[in-house]
Amino acid sequence: MFWFAFKQNFLGRLKVLFKNQFFVKKHLKYSALFLVGFLLAACSSPTDDTVQTPASYYDLKGFIAHQITELKKRKPLVTKQMSVGETSESTQTTDIDWGKELDLFAQADLNKKAYLLSYDTANPDPNTLVYTLKKGEKLPVKLLKITLDATHQKPARVEAQLSEDNQLYDSAKTLTLTATMRPEGIWMVKTYEISGFQHLALTDKKAFRVTGTIR
Repeated sequence: MFWFAFKQNFLGRLKVLFKNQFFVKKHLKYSALFLVGFLLAACSSPTDDTVQTPASYYDLKGFIAHQITELKKRKPLVTKQMSVGETSESTQTTDIDWGKELDLFAQADLNKKAYLLSYDTANPDPNTLVYTLKKGEKLPVKLLKITLDATHQKPARVEAQLSEDNQLYDSAKTLTLTATMRPEGIWMVKTYEISGFQHLALTDKKAFRVTGTIR
């Protein structure tokens, strides 16, 4: 009931925002940040049903948690670009809430009770893991691909496809993250991108894109 009420409230607030063109024009500088935050938050899961038994799939959540810890500690400079529809913004900053910034990547982890036995696993080569949602299964993560660095056996590239469709909205998101060894000997995120669209009932489809490059 809480999640349904949240979705209704979210829908109502976005309807007002999208219809108020004066607001968008007057606050163009902030609208991209505001809308991207809403669009990304809309797909957040209200519960955490991570499996407490040995992982059946690659531990993406653990990898992202470690990255968040390192990024919070080091506070690197990030070049960030955001767009929603025709509104866009670019900035450089060290002030990023990494828990929120990389939350969707953590959500793409497949080690959840509801996900067990729901994915086909393929290994096209020794350093690549591909998880594909089985036919007939209805889960938001459709595809997860992990490419490991041949030397360090850590994720060099993470790709995921997520989509949802219900009476309130439909959405599709593509996530991409790259990581590499830093000069100081730390394996850390280099780039990340979240793109897709969110289409709420009675509103126009909103395409969005967020990219970050860590310096």
